Amino acid sequence: MVGFNFMNLILFPFFMLIPLAVMYFIIKLAVKNAVREVVEEKSLDRKIVE
Repeated sequence: MVGFNFMNLILFPFFMLIPLAVMYFIIKLAVKNAVREVVEEKSLDRKIVE
């Protein structure tokens, strides 16, 4: 096993940054779509009631 050295300080954040960025955009899109669906549902409910 490679011991802790200075390169690990530099490389580890970059290896963690890539999956975190991907997860951020996936969650952002999911929330955006969920909000859009809720807004559309509310407008459909209003049209049905009226």
